[in-house]
Amino acid sequence: MARGSRTAATIGAALATVFTLSACSGGAGAPTEASDAAPALTVAFASDLDPNDIAEYRAIVDSGAEIEKLTDNDAAVAGIVNGNFDIANIDATSAVNAGQAGVPITVIYPSQLLPEFVFVAQSDIASVADLEGRSVAYHGAGSLTEVLPKEWVNQESPEIFDTIDWSALPESPNRAAAMVAGRIDATALEYGDVLTLQEEGDFNVLANWSDLEGESGAVINTVWVVNSEFLEQNRDAVADFLREVQASYDDFYNDKDAWIAEAEKQLPDVNPDFLPEIYDYYVGVGMYARSGETPLTEERWNAMDAMYISLGEYTDASPASLVDYDLIAEVNKS
Repeated sequence: MARGSRTAATIGAALATVFTLSACSGGAGAPTEASDAAPALTVAFASDLDPNDIAEYRAIVDSGAEIEKLTDNDAAVAGIVNGNFDIANIDATSAVNAGQAGVPITVIYPSQLLPEFVFVAQSDIASVADLEGRSVAYHGAGSLTEVLPKEWVNQESPEIFDTIDWSALPESPNRAAAMVAGRIDATALEYGDVLTLQEEGDFNVLANWSDLEGESGAVINTVWVVNSEFLEQNRDAVADFLREVQASYDDFYNDKDAWIAEAEKQLPDVNPDFLPEIYDYYVGVGMYARSGETPLTEERWNAMDAMYISLGEYTDASPASLVDYDLIAEVNKS
C-alpha cells in the first residue's frame, strides 16, 4: 500500500475543519455508549487495495465488518474523528502527525511491518561496490525511496556515498522509464513495479527494507488506528477484530495458494504471473506480524520516531499515549 504522508501542520489544519463540523452536527456518527451487543464495525483503508492489503482484506471480511475504501490518510483520520467508521488502516507517520496535532486516535496494532520498497539497479550493478560513481534517483527529499538506498549504501560502503550522483525524480513510473532508458543506474520501487520493470530488461535487486539496521530498519509502514474514546468503550470488540487480523496474517504465512486465489479475485488488474513472486517476497521480509512474536515494542516505535525526526518528517516524538502496547501484547500473546 503505497501512500504519501502528510506533515503535522497539514493534518492539523485539515482536522480543525473536522472538529468544527463534528460540533455543528452534534456528532451523529461519533462513538456511542457501549452496549451489551458488540458494535458492527466499519473499517477504512487509506488507499485502494493492492497485493499488500489482501491479508487485511480477508480479516475484515471474516470479522463481518464493512470495508470503506478512501483516497488518502487525511480522509481516514477525519472519518475516525467523526465516527464515520471505527477502525482505519493508515501510514504510521500519519498516525504520529495526527497524534501530535491533538487528534484523539490510538494505534492498536501494526499492519505492514516494513515498507515494500526495494532497491533495484541496472544489470551491471550486482553489489554496493558497483554503485561507485553511478546515478541513483528517488522520489523526493525525505521520502522512503530516498531513505532505503542512502541508508543501505551508508551501512554497507560509506566510503562510496559521495561518489554517487543522487537526484530526485518524482513518481515511480518516471523512475522506471528512466531505468529502461538507461538515464539512471538505480532507484527504489515497490516490488510489484520491479517485476514489471524486469519484463523490460535485466535489472538486479540489491536490497530491501529488511536489510537495513538501526533506526531505519525500525520503520513500520502502516498501522491500525481507532478513535481513542471508541476504544475505551469497545475494547473487547476491537480486540476481537484484531484477533481476526492476526489470524489472517497467520493464514497468509501458512497458505500460499489461498492468498494467490484471493489476490486474483480482488485484484484483476495485477498480472497473475507476478503473484507467486510477490507472495514469496512478503514472506521473505516478514511483512506481517506472526502469532507469539511481539510485533511492536516501545523501543522499535521510538527508534522509528528518531529516524523520522532526523529526516525532518516531524520535530517531536510521538505522544506517549499514542500506541496501546498492552492491547497489542494481549492480542498477540497466543
